Amino acid sequence: MMMMNKLKLGLAKFRSDTSGVASIEFALMFPIMISIFLMSAEMGVIQLRQAMLERSMDIAVRQLRIGNPDFRNPEVLMQAVCDEALLIPDCMNNMNLEMAPVDARKFNYAQGTPECVTRKRTANPVISYKAGANNETMLLRFCIVHDPLFPAIGLGKILPQASDGGYRMIATTLFVNEPK
Repeated sequence: MMMMNKLKLGLAKFRSDTSGVASIEFALMFPIMISIFLMSAEMGVIQLRQAMLERSMDIAVRQLRIGNPDFRNPEVLMQAVCDEALLIPDCMNNMNLEMAPVDARKFNYAQGTPECVTRKRTANPVISYKAGANNETMLLRFCIVHDPLFPAIGLGKILPQASDGGYRMIATTLFVNEPK
C-alpha cells in the first residue's frame, strides 16, 4: 500500500512538472519546420536557375535573330547560353539543343516533347538544328538536367526526374529568320 502511494505521488509530481515541455514541442516541430525551409530553398534555386536559363537564352538568341553568322553554329549558340547562365553548373555537358522550322499556319511542330540530355551519352548534344529559310518561323528549345540540392527531402524527392537522375528545365523561344 505504501508502495502504491509513492507511485501515485511520483506520477502526480511527474504530471505537474513542466521542465521538459519546450524540448518536446521542439522535437515535434523541428522536422516539419526544417522540411519547409529546405523545400523553400530548393524552390528558390529552381526558380533562379530557370530565370537564368530563360535570360541567357534570350541574350544569346538575340544574336541569332539579328542574323549574326557565328550563332548559326549550334556549339557557339550553346556556349553563349552557358556563358550567360551563371547559376547552371556544368552547363555544356547537361544541355540539349533543338532548332527546327514551325509551320506558322498550323503551328505544327513535328518533334513533339523536348528530349533532355542523357548523362551517359557519347553522342552530340544537338538533337536537331535546321537553320531554316528566310522569313521562316523557327522554334528553339534548350533542355538542361540539374541535380536537386536536397535529393532525399521535400521537392528533391518528389520532382519528376529525367531517365538518369536530376530534373529537367526547358527554355523555348520562337523567332522569324530575317531576310538577308
